[in-house]
Amino acid sequence: MRSLVLVLALISFSSHAFATSAEEVKQKTAEAASAAAEYSKEQKEEFQKDMETKLGSMKKEIAEMKAEASKKTGEAKAEMNDQIKALEKKQEEMKKDLAKMKKSSGKAWGEMKAGMSKAWDAISDSYGKAKAHLSEEK
Repeated sequence: MRSLVLVLALISFSSHAFATSAEEVKQKTAEAASAAAEYSKEQKEEFQKDMETKLGSMKKEIAEMKAEASKKTGEAKAEMNDQIKALEKKQEEMKKDLAKMKKSSGKAWGEMKAGMSKAWDAISDSYGKAKAHLSEEK
């Protein structure tokens, strides 16, 4: 009888310990999920600020290119203006994508980040080529 009481006491104790552990696991899981969401939000905000800064810099650089193009004449001027218009179009698309990304959440923002990074690489490359072309013609 004593051993039966002892076994019942152990079972009771272990199930109580398990219940506490399960509750702790739920709490820790919820805390981890919350921390991950907060980290993702911080990454998103940091990426947005970085893109806004880059787009602001690009706007200034395009303005400088316009000033340089205005000094050109003929075909060189027309070509530079075409390149500037193409850059401005890409820049506007990036602004629209950034506005969409600000409204996105979770997995969607991660996918948009990848797309915007590729688009930024493309616009940076286009700007570099246009700038180099402008320098060649000086």
